[in-house]
Amino acid sequence: MVAYQHPAGLNPLQRFRQAGSILRGTSRAANPAWYQSALELDLQLHLRVDGNRLDSFLFDRRSSQWTAGPVLHESIATDLAQVPAFADQVIDSARKSGTQAIGVILHIADEFATSELKPELDNPGALAELRHTIESDPKSILDDSSVSATESSWRLVPYPAAGSEAIATTVCISRHWAGFIDELRKHGEARNFPIVTRGISAPMVTLLALPDLKQDEITRPLIAVLPYPRFTLLAFFNEHGDLRLLRTLQHRGQRRPTNLRHAASTTAAALELSDPEVFLLTIGDQADPQLAADLQLVFPAASIHEIDWSGTPYHAASSGEGCPEPMIATALATTPSSPLASSHTFTVLRGDGWAVQDFLPVAKEAAEVYPTRGEMKLLRSARYARLAFASAGVLALAWTGLQMVDMIRKPEWAFDAKTAQSQQQRLAFLATERARLDHWDNLLEDRSKAWASMELLGGLFPDKSGFLAKTFNHTARPDSAPGQAKVGFVREWKITGLAREEALERLAILNSRDGISSIFNGVASLTGNASFRTDLPSRSLVVNVRTLENGNYRPAPIDESSRLDESTYPYSFDLTIQQRFESSDAMAVTSAKAP
Repeated sequence: MVAYQHPAGLNPLQRFRQAGSILRGTSRAANPAWYQSALELDLQLHLRVDGNRLDSFLFDRRSSQWTAGPVLHESIATDLAQVPAFADQVIDSARKSGTQAIGVILHIADEFATSELKPELDNPGALAELRHTIESDPKSILDDSSVSATESSWRLVPYPAAGSEAIATTVCISRHWAGFIDELRKHGEARNFPIVTRGISAPMVTLLALPDLKQDEITRPLIAVLPYPRFTLLAFFNEHGDLRLLRTLQHRGQRRPTNLRHAASTTAAALELSDPEVFLLTIGDQADPQLAADLQLVFPAASIHEIDWSGTPYHAASSGEGCPEPMIATALATTPSSPLASSHTFTVLRGDGWAVQDFLPVAKEAAEVYPTRGEMKLLRSARYARLAFASAGVLALAWTGLQMVDMIRKPEWAFDAKTAQSQQQRLAFLATERARLDHWDNLLEDRSKAWASMELLGGLFPDKSGFLAKTFNHTARPDSAPGQAKVGFVREWKITGLAREEALERLAILNSRDGISSIFNGVASLTGNASFRTDLPSRSLVVNVRTLENGNYRPAPIDESSRLDESTYPYSFDLTIQQRFESSDAMAVTSAKAP
């Protein structure tokens, strides 16, 4: 295998030559699998490790068939000399099936730990940035200075539920299997055969099965209990099906956690989850009747559902008895048709890929050695375009020569220098005028008009939706940034009012990022006011809703109540919306003086 160098250490000519060598010596330009996700490939090898056993399953997406995969032992994680032989088996299996690539998905079920974010990072608008930062610099966002990025891998899991104390938590998995994954991938590169890898958390994948396991309406909180050989995961959901908290109980050498009853009861009480519906998702051979008995003691009035995977869509004899994670991972593109599937939590876990994040990705330095897919296509096209470029160059030179001859023959060739000077002065004057017009156009930009804010009020509280708005204050202020040519600004809306029972769900939607963004985008589309667009990276939108009881509330029949009677509204609310425009935004305010 040719040892390619990182492009940062090469000059432009050397980088071009290395890219040409990769084009000629590999199939990266012709085989798109090099740039696809492991879960997108037609043939997939699912490896599942839980500390007691290591399972191997092959899945052919074309026929939806599961078969037993190549056998391997857990010692391969530390004895990397075994990897080439195993990798050869994997490649041979792929070629026998008629595919040009294989995806290897490692389901990590032998460890799962959570850590908290720093309190000052509690900003829902920064989730995307934090998701990227935790991969490269976990110390900067974790509330723990002892973390080691070389020994463990962290990924973010959001808490979308309204009222959650934190916007997200972090899941930590050690890099015990990183060497195996890297060697497997490198062996595929050496044999010019794409082995695309992905290391995912098995418990997070298992949680995606809940919408299929609960088909009826959501009427009360949910608790999912996932027992694994070395730990038990507790996932707490509110009455809307949104995730409130993940908690891990380590077994510490025992068959089951000794503090399950205490942990489940105290956490449910702290989260105010009364009379929850409990799902016991037994994984593998971890069936333990005592778990259900302990949970029934803690929640005597609750329904305890012990899941038998053989009666679910996630069971196949060839995919592992009681090990549903591989089948769940291969069914991500199909959204279950149940009320729980439409909750915000399961929408983002499935749609935004939070549940299948790669804990063992390709190192950034290793990935940057090879050109991107677009660059490879360009290099491949360039091989066939050299003659065309040469011909085009000759034609361009001939055309330029003819144009020069024609230009010399024109009267303008003898243009007077004094006339040219006067034209330059006029152009300079016009340029100054243009700069002045641009300056005032920027200052007069449609940033904050009352009629657009009134449209926003109508979008927030539709007619007959159970709201009575009492105050509506709108302010706009610039960000202080001395010395900058442009400064950003902040718009803020503060609304107080009263609400009835049917309006609480609307308040929960308004308190979510997607909900408030949808309303702002609707105002932008209706009014044509671009300042309400939220799909720009230079803007952020934060909303906060506080709901209290109305001390003046007097129960009365709805059909006899006046919409303006404040005593007929059981709740009061405060709604604060803050929209920030950065200095890089097109609507940023010019701070320099007019030219």
